[in-house]
Amino acid sequence: MGPVTLNDGTRGRIVLIGPRNVPGGAMAVLQDKDGGPVKSLPLTAILERLAPADVVAILCAQERQFGESGLPALNPS
Repeated sequence: MGPVTLNDGTRGRIVLIGPRNVPGGAMAVLQDKDGGPVKSLPLTAILERLAPADVVAILCAQERQFGESGLPALNPS
């Protein structure tokens, strides 16, 4: 989906894998601040570290990509 910065300054990317109702349907790929290995976590593991607007944007993107609401699909970039 795109880049994200968590409330604690950690940077990463959100990757959409499946619909909202699938555990792990959105994953966060985070860079370690100390130069350590990249971590992949399900969205549910970082919700409290995200701004509310980012959570809404992620859920809307999942619905656009995988949902059946009739919203226009995401444009690949």
